[in-house]
Amino acid sequence: MGVCAVILAGGQASRMQGEKPLRLLRGKTLLEHTRDLVAPLADEVLVASGARNLPLPAGMQAVPDAPAFVGRGPLAGILAGLQATRHERALVLACDLPNLPTALLKRLLDMLSDDCHCTWCRHGGHDEPLAAALNVMHARAAVANALANGVLKVVPCWESLPHRVLGEAELAEFAPLERAFANLNTLEDLEREQG
Repeated sequence: MGVCAVILAGGQASRMQGEKPLRLLRGKTLLEHTRDLVAPLADEVLVASGARNLPLPAGMQAVPDAPAFVGRGPLAGILAGLQATRHERALVLACDLPNLPTALLKRLLDMLSDDCHCTWCRHGGHDEPLAAALNVMHARAAVANALANGVLKVVPCWESLPHRVLGEAELAEFAPLERAFANLNTLEDLEREQG
């Protein structure tokens, strides 16, 4: 029962003024940081690259959006990854969350079961749907259905599956959560994280 990691790196990243996945943080690109987070857990690492070519570090494979879904956001990249893998479980992770603990990602994977096809976190009243674990077969169908029906938001898609959401109490051991879930969206965010 292998695990595929789908790293989301297909956005335009206009606020980062360039290729966000290739921005350097403490001597490594954001893509390399994300690869290192999932490496202990994943048998395969796929990069959802949208409609462009990214130079990828060793051990990673690009999966472009299907032509019908180019520009449709994260779900298009997630579908590309789910369609490309033969593994039964998947981790989905945005490339701009370099501080997520690998132990938290493992917890999300461990919560999957025959009765739970999707897990993600919620803290401070906000969902974190781009750090999720999925049962591939069920999630692939749900994401394809969402995109076919014009649904672009991730949370409603995840909620359509039997799911569990880790809340504040279950996440306490991974505190401070503001750091764990800090999205690096701008050059200012990146500069602050360098310190």
